Amino acid sequence: MSGPSPPAAIDTPEARLRCYLEGLALFAELPAATLDELAVRGEAIALAGGTTLFEQDENADAFYLLRWGRLAAWRRNREGDTRRLGQIGPGEYVGEVGLILDQRRSATVFALRDSELVRWSRDSFEQLLAHHPKAMLGLTREALKRYAATVERPAEVRCFAVLPGTPGVDAVAFAQRLARALHWLGRVELVQADAARHRGAGWFSRMEQEADGLIYVGDSDPQWRERCVRQSDAVLLLADTDDKPANALPAPASRSQHTPLHLVLQRRYPPQPGETRPWLEAFADCASHHHMCDDADMARLARLLGGRATALMLSGGGARGFAHIGVLRALREHGVDVDYVGGCSAGAVVGAGIAAGWDEAQLVEALRIAFVDDNPLSDRTLPLVAMSSGRKVSQLLRRMFGERDIGDLHLPFFCVSSDLTEGALHVHERGKLWIALRASSAIPGMVPPVFHDRRVLVDGGVIDNLPVSEMRQRMNGRIIAVDVGGNYRIDTELEATSLPSWWRQILLQWRHRTYPGIGRILWRAGMVNSAATVAHQRRQSSLLLAPQLDGIDLLGWQQFERAIELGYQYAQQRLERGDHLQDRPAATPGL
Repeated sequence: MSGPSPPAAIDTPEARLRCYLEGLALFAELPAATLDELAVRGEAIALAGGTTLFEQDENADAFYLLRWGRLAAWRRNREGDTRRLGQIGPGEYVGEVGLILDQRRSATVFALRDSELVRWSRDSFEQLLAHHPKAMLGLTREALKRYAATVERPAEVRCFAVLPGTPGVDAVAFAQRLARALHWLGRVELVQADAARHRGAGWFSRMEQEADGLIYVGDSDPQWRERCVRQSDAVLLLADTDDKPANALPAPASRSQHTPLHLVLQRRYPPQPGETRPWLEAFADCASHHHMCDDADMARLARLLGGRATALMLSGGGARGFAHIGVLRALREHGVDVDYVGGCSAGAVVGAGIAAGWDEAQLVEALRIAFVDDNPLSDRTLPLVAMSSGRKVSQLLRRMFGERDIGDLHLPFFCVSSDLTEGALHVHERGKLWIALRASSAIPGMVPPVFHDRRVLVDGGVIDNLPVSEMRQRMNGRIIAVDVGGNYRIDTELEATSLPSWWRQILLQWRHRTYPGIGRILWRAGMVNSAATVAHQRRQSSLLLAPQLDGIDLLGWQQFERAIELGYQYAQQRLERGDHLQDRPAATPGL
């Protein structure tokens, strides 16, 4: 650097910055004159929560020291998907990698909280490194540590905003209940407007450092509501369903795209069919919603917010899907609370019953009536589109679930179908539940597709029979994946390239040397393309349960009880070993 600067006056911002730098390991051994010059050259910057500091691929023209607040870094790949790299806390540096390597920014960095930083230009940086190699070594070490720490891991979620979503709702009482439900965090404190409205970024940063968790309670003041949002990892809009959706208060405008927005619907009774839809339309910015009736619902919300939730992902597999009921029984016996449910095909139907809050007796009765007492594929038709008309499947699903929407379910739920129009997986999270289930289980060639919203939708197993990654995008926590279709095989001892005459086929059948039926062939053909995808999805799960279902055919509806028992016995053995307590590490959601 150029010659030493005179010592700064003790009461100036430069002097206070110098004292701060002196307390950091990177600068502690630098000469006093160099510290003075760094303090003079440093430019103070205030960054509101949700504001971007710099974008990926920009020119690296400076590096920064964070004094107060919190930053986050994200990287975008060639496909346009983003991956969270980590967070930067007070006393840490950011932007030095681009200057050291003389490259463009390798990530996007934005403020998670209202933040205060110090900026040094490239010129100041280069002079520092030229005159003080030790500082260069320190910065390089910090950069390497940050690079090593970019393995994806669950985001630290400790600060929440609770905002009134309808006039008169008691946000303070709700925040107090939430604080008790988050007891595993430690000391969770409420921050209200009277004590914090006019505080600076340093006060909020110290509060965050001293407490294990914070809940910012909003009120009707727009500025305070926005401040609560900027200080939080997740935002909850609290609405009272005794009010009207037309009275909904506006959602916060300053929220970062990486800060999830939850709608919490306080209610005295479970929602009636179609009752939730107007609320979801009134709060269209909310990515998820939660029905709040009792303490169990509050405990589940706390687990979902804090990354301690348990999701259940159920695969398709025809009649083998009855094994999901047995697995559920074992999970409940071992005290495993299910907080989120996803499914494909048969797994979607069972999963919808779980999400509706049905107990095992209700599940067994509904599925027995629908699939065992009356074959849902028996309404044969002229096979121009499919072997069956699809009317019976539609009727039984509508009879099971009525006119309720997916949003009316007690637990968060989604199912998947395969969109033949776009050639992609389609995720159903809104709309009529029975239509979504009908699309998810439309086996190509056996059941007609669902034609909906200018799309042609068939069984989700055509593309992905076990969409664990879709669940990972929606929640932090462990995912128990149950795969009842992955080990299904069609075996034969026949050697043939064409079919014999009809009477010879009858003779072969009499001799127990039958050709695989067209139903089995179509169903298996519809699943086989997703085999490689399922193998990948299995690895993404925290705990994989794959019951041995030898002898259970895809169309073996009459093997109902046996499939349930096999699923139960398999899950019992795994859970008794404590496998559910030793989750495999899995990738964090790409948000």
